[in-house]
Amino acid sequence: MLKQHYIILSGILALVLFIYGCSSIDTEKVENSTVQPAPVLPPLERVIPDDPYLFLPLEHTVFQLIFTKEVDPVFLEKAVSFEPELNFKVQGSKHNPREIYLEPQKKLQPDTIYTLEINGIQNQSIGKAETLKFSYHTEFEGDKEIINPQWSHDGQEIVYLVRPKESDTAELWKMSLKNGDKTLLATGLGWPGRASWAPDDRSILYAKIIPKSDKLSLPEIRIVDREGKEEKVVVSAADLERIAGVGPFNASAWWSPDGKRIAIQLDLGGVDAHSDNIRSLAVANNDGKGLHPVDGQIFVGWQDNSNLLVLKTHQNYNHSHAYRYNLFQVKEDGKEPGKLLLGKGQIPNFDRSNQSPDLNSIVVGQWKSLNAVRSFKREGTGILLYDLSKNSLTSMESTAGYQKHPAFSPDGKSIVFTSNKTGNWDLYLWKKDKTKQFTTDLAHEIYPTWSPKGDKLALVSRSNNTEEIKIKEIDRN
Repeated sequence: MLKQHYIILSGILALVLFIYGCSSIDTEKVENSTVQPAPVLPPLERVIPDDPYLFLPLEHTVFQLIFTKEVDPVFLEKAVSFEPELNFKVQGSKHNPREIYLEPQKKLQPDTIYTLEINGIQNQSIGKAETLKFSYHTEFEGDKEIINPQWSHDGQEIVYLVRPKESDTAELWKMSLKNGDKTLLATGLGWPGRASWAPDDRSILYAKIIPKSDKLSLPEIRIVDREGKEEKVVVSAADLERIAGVGPFNASAWWSPDGKRIAIQLDLGGVDAHSDNIRSLAVANNDGKGLHPVDGQIFVGWQDNSNLLVLKTHQNYNHSHAYRYNLFQVKEDGKEPGKLLLGKGQIPNFDRSNQSPDLNSIVVGQWKSLNAVRSFKREGTGILLYDLSKNSLTSMESTAGYQKHPAFSPDGKSIVFTSNKTGNWDLYLWKKDKTKQFTTDLAHEIYPTWSPKGDKLALVSRSNNTEEIKIKEIDRN
């Protein structure tokens, strides 16, 4: 009897070992197989932001994925991850089933590199699934943000804008170069914004945001005297709203070379210079009278006291970002059509510009080039130099990283700009087709501006979660 039981148990054990052995062989074959599982997701056409550097405000960042075919949000949620880990909500588009939005559930951390990883994307060229990774570097953010320092023409003081954290508007401050004293001149300025000294240095021009109701605020153009004692309205919010047709959310203003007129750019939508929302231009006398529209969307500079240089959108993509502009010369009286300079669409990816003191040259900072998924890389931006007398456009600087905030020296022979081509925001000087790195500090250095004599640079320095205005001496040699 015992012998019979032993035979039965032995048979069962042999059967188990046989089955286990077969299973092991099958598993090994699957593991060594070169056959890839079928892709879960269709090919990816585009990712937005398609820019590896995420600028402020970080709390509004949303990632948009555009596929070649309709995609199931449930599958996508399982295929997507962030490093560092980031909780996000997946939402499909109501208008396009090929579009999916990834909405972070909390604000992104500043000065951090995030990697978006998407698994199981079909590669059309090889017919297999692959994993795509996209890296994003978020911008530094401190307890306040400083932008656009501007020297007085006598070189004695600097004005600049400060936006306290969580505020929608900015403060206008002045710093003395003699003793470093700082004076608050005005509050409630539009953001992003600018302030500029009058040609005689007696007043500063800027846009102030005026509450109209609980949910609506409008800009108006104001000046404040050098001591900050008297603030005057030059162009009222009501007049700007009337000439714009709809309520503008922000405005910027520039003095004419002789100080007799003011050019005004009205922003009717969007949050920065890179959006292609509706904009319009106007001109008024320095007392606010004679306000009238002029042709154009973006102010570039004064050609002289009666002509402006402006940009108009030539081509856009995704109905939200312009990437090619036409450059026009327009009369300040607004009575004649603008004259096209260069050819159509010759100014790509406009970011901001600066004009030489003799008004003959303009240096243009470019936003990044449009990237497809396959060419997603840090290809950066360039700087263009436009010669008005020759009506010619040349590329001045185009390397890895970002080049921005270009500014002419007082003699017009040198240009300073900031770049993160080495991973840190540093200043570079360009002269006679040669570029030299000017600063190598650990701090980020941005928004450089020349002193009237060209012997110093004022800039915004970011370090240890703080921002401040610093002055750099320039060796003439």
